[in-house]
Amino acid sequence: MQHPLRAPKCSRRSHDAPWLQIRDPELLGRFLDRFGIDSRLPNIALIDRVTNAFSNLPFENLTKIIKADSVTSASSAMRYPDEVIGDYLKWGSGGTCFSLTASLVAVLDALGIESHPVLADRHYGPNTHCGVMLVSPGGEILLCDPGYLLFVPVKVPRETPSSFDNGFNRVELRPLCGGTRLELFTIVKGNRKLRLTFKMEPVADAAFGKAWEQSFAFEMMSYPVLTRTANGCHQYLQANTLAVRDAARTQRTTLSPDQQIDFFTGAAGIDRNLVTRALEIVKYGLDSAAAKR
Repeated sequence: MQHPLRAPKCSRRSHDAPWLQIRDPELLGRFLDRFGIDSRLPNIALIDRVTNAFSNLPFENLTKIIKADSVTSASSAMRYPDEVIGDYLKWGSGGTCFSLTASLVAVLDALGIESHPVLADRHYGPNTHCGVMLVSPGGEILLCDPGYLLFVPVKVPRETPSSFDNGFNRVELRPLCGGTRLELFTIVKGNRKLRLTFKMEPVADAAFGKAWEQSFAFEMMSYPVLTRTANGCHQYLQANTLAVRDAARTQRTTLSPDQQIDFFTGAAGIDRNLVTRALEIVKYGLDSAAAKR
């Protein structure tokens, strides 16, 4: 079966939707300068440098909670790429899978690199996750998922499963239907678990936007979430429980309100005022003393 995405030469700006565009060239320049990225680099080097830069943007829902609380509709709460990148440069924040995916696509698109969002199904529903499909200079189809901490683009297998070690677990990609579907498993201490299934066709801009809007109804909007990698470990904070996983074990800790704030600001480097504001909105694990700090 022929893969649905061919590899023609991509013209600049493949996406018309505002949620997949960088509108401020100066902002893009400041982002590239932050990580020492020269836009004149060959495409393969640009892909590596840009995706590596995005590994610094934390997966967090604090900004999503704040934005949703300040507007009346999900469509108004979508944080477009300029906002995501601008907030990172100012506050050290990031976003969730939809805003991070949209921002990565927008940056790559602005640099003339063909990329598209793709949707994925999880156990709690279809189109509840997303990632980025890229075309390498050699025509290979690559996958990158800033929402699932897959920042190094991997070649999409079409017939035979592939796997790689990310330091704290093993990830297996199993193709279905000639690579048009891609199951992602994690393997920890021999335990293999299906996490999500990518639909490896470029999704229409409008359909991606609709799935993004629907994400504001997710349960995770009622408590703080942050996931990141550091020093070969995976750190995952959900509500007040912090799980830290390395290749040998997973350690879970219940954090006090102050410890929650310190984790967001210290380990993840997010502005303290932004953190306390989001925790106040969800009214989770935030006492009056911490709110005054």
